[in-house]
Amino acid sequence: MKPKHIILLAADAASIVFFVCTTIIALVLAGSLPDQQTAERWGGKERYSQVSMFTDYDNGLTIDSIFMARTDIEKKLVENSLPVEAYGARVWVDAFSSYDLAMPVASDRASAESAAIITGGDFFLFHPQDIISGYYYSESDTMYDRIVIDDVLAWQLFGASDVVGMPVTIGGKYFYVAGVFKRSENSDIEKVYGEKPRLFMPYQGYSLISPDEGIKFSCYEACLPDPVTGLGKQIVSESFSVKDENRRIVENSVRYRLKNRFSLIADNGMRSVVDIPLVYPYWENAARMTEDRSAALLVMQIIGLAAPVFTLVYLFRLLIKNRKKIFEKVRDGAVGAYRKTSEKIKENKKVNADKKQDNTVKN
Repeated sequence: MKPKHIILLAADAASIVFFVCTTIIALVLAGSLPDQQTAERWGGKERYSQVSMFTDYDNGLTIDSIFMARTDIEKKLVENSLPVEAYGARVWVDAFSSYDLAMPVASDRASAESAAIITGGDFFLFHPQDIISGYYYSESDTMYDRIVIDDVLAWQLFGASDVVGMPVTIGGKYFYVAGVFKRSENSDIEKVYGEKPRLFMPYQGYSLISPDEGIKFSCYEACLPDPVTGLGKQIVSESFSVKDENRRIVENSVRYRLKNRFSLIADNGMRSVVDIPLVYPYWENAARMTEDRSAALLVMQIIGLAAPVFTLVYLFRLLIKNRKKIFEKVRDGAVGAYRKTSEKIKENKKVNADKKQDNTVKN
């Protein structure tokens, strides 16, 4: 082989290794955030779509508007020949949550300032936490005075993490720790989680503190059957009038797919421009960070394929340029092989005939 061919092959090998490595990193990145994997966990082998809708606080969602939208979503599912229940269980699930609220919390030994998120629906299905003691509360609980706190807040209030059932006071009302979760060690979540310790509270519990102040929700999430790509997103969009300029919708279940990654590259950074007073929750900010990195990895994957593609184009051009010579060589080789085979067959026939004649003479 000529030196230039050796160099070309070495460059191709290095490029392929680079492509494989960046592809593996992209796959790991796509599965790094459990908040973005609800469709896979809930739907199993069925096609499901996870959709999130965000709104600014002034135009936030009320409990009544969410319940009305739920009814409309179920109506649209039926209109599209999709069940809303199967074997007595819901086929689709949803959750909603507020912006971070600065909320003082006190135990019998200490107090702390926390970032509280008021939740509803199957919130912890969409946002599973690493529970180190206790359990999640749910919307169906009959007791609304349960909260879930992170391990930092548990240590600040009690000096321990196994504090299930311990009472705290929030807004002059008693609440009890249902569960303690470990703060995520994912680097992207750590960057946007915030410095304050965090707690989650059901919206019914918040009404105990502020019965006259209706909480507004800035995030609604749903996991819906999606037999036709984009149907789930369309249903949520129509039910919440997302055409409103103060609302944004994201289809979480497709954000790491190839088409979306290409669209982020073509977007040229314009999605970073926020033209409404919208503050995303920490899990969406983390997802947007991984989404941007996934698009950057796609650029690197394309670069990794550049050398092999160049080699293929180069070989194809050589093939076209020397097609007559190559054809003649192939033809001559085929003819030569045919002649050799024919001669060998004739020789074998002659040998077999001689053996047969010798056996006849001996007999």
